[in-house]
Amino acid sequence: MRIIYLVILSLFLQHRVVSQESSLNTPSKLTIEFIKDYKKWNDLAYGLNQNGKEYDIIEKEYKKIISKYCLEGKIHQGISFGSDSNHCPEREKIIKEDIKTDRAIIITKFKDKVFDYLESDYEYHYIKVNEKWFLEEIYLIDEEGKYEGL
Repeated sequence: MRIIYLVILSLFLQHRVVSQESSLNTPSKLTIEFIKDYKKWNDLAYGLNQNGKEYDIIEKEYKKIISKYCLEGKIHQGISFGSDSNHCPEREKIIKEDIKTDRAIIITKFKDKVFDYLESDYEYHYIKVNEKWFLEEIYLIDEEGKYEGL
């Protein structure tokens, strides 16, 4: 009887830990964390590039972000960075969430640092696999269409 009790208790505690991890893994929270990580990477890449450092380091660091947020095997677009990051936590805010059972779209609005009337909209597309959300793609949205940006 004691063994059955321990097995049931172990399963309950294991499920509880998974549930807590799942509650921290929401598309909105992942979007905010991605924006922070992207900004850090952009600033690092720009600094290394200005100092004439190897492009391989910049690529390697970008792949770390891809592996952190995306399913294994994700093939990303060519990388792009500059003095002004395309994603920044101070200037990009979530404006809409559309979350279904296993798919989600988070829409953000990015305001230019210098010209605050210039805005960009992004869609972050997520898929849920084994109770965990993964970033599938980021789209830049404008009046002419959607453009992949991951």
